[in-house]
Amino acid sequence: RALGMHQTRVEAASVALVEACLNAMEHGGGPGVVRVQGDSRDSKPCLSIEVEDHGQGFDPERAPRNSSTKVLGSASKRGWGLTLIRELMDEVQIQSEPGRTVVAMRKYVESAQ
Repeated sequence: RALGMHQTRVEAASVALVEACLNAMEHGGGPGVVRVQGDSRDSKPCLSIEVEDHGQGFDPERAPRNSSTKVLGSASKRGWGLTLIRELMDEVQIQSEPGRTVVAMRKYVESAQ
């Protein structure tokens, strides 16, 4: 809110942060690191979030990509974290290798889009 971001955008970023932390706790192999800061990209203010873990790593291109158009009752309850993160944030970059995964996310202040 300190950046002037609308409450619905703050809530979306909060859900994405929780999902990234849950993934890091489940797959990360121990303590992780969370970085949250106000930032600017191309002169557009944004919230920048990074969640880092030290697990086995994975290929982000091969990670499950569930669709929000799936019927709720027929979709698996597993594997939705990255889908939610990608849908809720404006930018998502995932760098992963054995021993280190970083999920970097940005949510722009509404008026800056």
